[in-house]
Amino acid sequence: MEIFDLESETHLSSCHKNVFAIITLAIIILAIYSNTFHASWHFDDEANILKNEPLHLKEISWQNIKKTFFASLGGGGRIYRPVPCFTFALNYYLGGDHVVGYHLVNICIHILTSVFLFLFIYHTLNLPAIRARYGPNSYFIALLATVLWAINPLQTQAITYIVQRMASMAGLFYIMSMYFYLRGRVCERNLLRAASYFLCFVTAILSFGSKENAAMLPISIFLFEVFLVQGLTRENIKRNSLLFPIMILVPLALALILKGPSILSIKHVFSDYGIRGRGFTLVERLLTEPRVLLFYITLLLYPMPDRLCITHDISKSQNLVNPPTTIISILFIFIILGLAIIRSRKWPLISYCIIFYFLNHLIESTIFPLELAFEHRNYIPSMLFFVPIAILALKALQFFSYKRSMQVILSTFIVLVLIAQGHSAFIRNFIWKTEGSLWLDAVDKSPNHPRAHHNLGRYYGDIGQREKAIAEYEMALKLERALHAETDHITHYNLALEYIDSSQEDKAIEHLRKAIEIDPRYSAAYNNLAVLMIKKGKYDEAFHCLIEALTYDKKSYSAHNNLGFVLLKKARFEEAITEFRYALAGEKDFLPALYGLGLIYKYKREFGKAKYYLRRALQKNKRQVMARFHLIETLSLTMEKESLKTLLAETVRIIPPEKVNEVIENIATDKIPDDEAPDLGAILPLLGKAYIERSEMLGNYGYHYLEKGRENLKGLHH
Repeated sequence: MEIFDLESETHLSSCHKNVFAIITLAIIILAIYSNTFHASWHFDDEANILKNEPLHLKEISWQNIKKTFFASLGGGGRIYRPVPCFTFALNYYLGGDHVVGYHLVNICIHILTSVFLFLFIYHTLNLPAIRARYGPNSYFIALLATVLWAINPLQTQAITYIVQRMASMAGLFYIMSMYFYLRGRVCERNLLRAASYFLCFVTAILSFGSKENAAMLPISIFLFEVFLVQGLTRENIKRNSLLFPIMILVPLALALILKGPSILSIKHVFSDYGIRGRGFTLVERLLTEPRVLLFYITLLLYPMPDRLCITHDISKSQNLVNPPTTIISILFIFIILGLAIIRSRKWPLISYCIIFYFLNHLIESTIFPLELAFEHRNYIPSMLFFVPIAILALKALQFFSYKRSMQVILSTFIVLVLIAQGHSAFIRNFIWKTEGSLWLDAVDKSPNHPRAHHNLGRYYGDIGQREKAIAEYEMALKLERALHAETDHITHYNLALEYIDSSQEDKAIEHLRKAIEIDPRYSAAYNNLAVLMIKKGKYDEAFHCLIEALTYDKKSYSAHNNLGFVLLKKARFEEAITEFRYALAGEKDFLPALYGLGLIYKYKREFGKAKYYLRRALQKNKRQVMARFHLIETLSLTMEKESLKTLLAETVRIIPPEKVNEVIENIATDKIPDDEAPDLGAILPLLGKAYIERSEMLGNYGYHYLEKGRENLKGLHH
């Protein structure tokens, strides 16, 4: 094929064309995303994958697989994006939480999506209605449009950000469904046609099972049929007019099945804005999104790394003229769509591509209380965005067919654009390397966005830089107030945790109370407030906080455990036992609950049960000194000399003397309350003898503990 002979591609066999396109796409995509295999977990990855127990598949069984289909964070027993969730579970089964496997799957999904996008565009250009115009150069247009889409840096968020496999899988099955529909429409053999329609249906279900924005697929297929298969004539429009309402009802029916009747309730949508605390109303979102859609277009056309960000700082539109770009954006979109419809008979393909972009933004850019902007939302809508651009490039090359030098210049320009886009995507992927690099980039590009500062604060907290974490959280709160938005309760909560770690408990209590004030159903805030109340000896207040925590999250094993300790303090042992057992039901071998049960049964002088739970606690953590002390005391009371000797020998072998001294000091200074303290008068002489028997080097500690034991610092108070 001569490089500038645009008719010469017709001489290539279909097999050669397809093989070349597939290999080219795979090599380019692998090269661009080769620096992402070790990119860390980010943002929503933690809640959706790392802490989502139903996805932690350890044994292949139908029961375990079924759990992955209901892995919604909010629970409720409804199916939640089962297709990507199942693949996350398989990733976990094969490699745990190691990121390499997850990234490999994401990249393979993108390669497959690109291949099917190429095939769809190529075969669309060869439909009878438009074959005469585009058929001879369909390969050039399809491959260029697909490459421009596949390597665009805007797609990095849907590929490198692991949890957004949900978006990329929806895109994969979306374009597969459209491709199989197209093949079914042009296939002349009945069996192959039936198989194509069946695959179209199956992949459509898989697409919607990946993410809800795929609900526009039936309408996309319907418009594809009318615009490009049948052709836009009055007869065809009239004949298909009754099908359009059905195409609208199909996604609504799917939404009802997966989300329940509340999804169709306007009242429910309005209430969600209040519950989620987005900082904007439904009307403000509807006014803002046209600006966002045009902003996405600028990113697709000029996707430089310095313009891409996980949190775009987009101001909300207060009304049609504030800011003025609101009304301009709305008018521009109406004009573009109007022209697409008016000129659809003359330019059916171009019109369809324009409508496809706005149609597939409809769900995430209208009434639902989602964040204003995220780059991954463009994965499906932008699939046909570059088809008109590829056609324009073709027309330019054809226009200068008489002048080889101009064709060389244009071809060089196209190649440079592709290289620049690929390089930009490669560079952008470095930003996803760690949580620190991602959120430092976000703060640099969106300094007035509270979420950027919040998540940078969280990163600093995770790596132990507490002062920086507090500063970022405070900045996030300051920006929330400046925007007149509802302050994020999670920021107050995380800030409280930092103050707890820095022993500033009064400030922690202040922020926990603010978090509860903003979200009165915030179970974790009640739970941590209860812990601080326990430390202050305010058991009644702690009790009420824990009741609130369990009211809003009955499965919180931590709250059940803390309530068990409050009830223990109140000497309500039977109720405490019930709460500790609830905690163990939530997390098997939860150390504090095992320790609490051992403590209670020792007080109740049910020594068999006490030994059982204290030993389980030590199996969980052999260096838990308090559990060891209580078990030593229990064995001494039951006169089990051999077991006691073994336990003492193990204790002096693995517990450093300085750690024992620290616990003794805490008991002596009442840092450990009397009702949790073991009988040092019984324990220390036994421990002292064990140290003496251990070696001469530890003998001094042994004599020290013998003396302490004789002083009988504290008897058994229960």
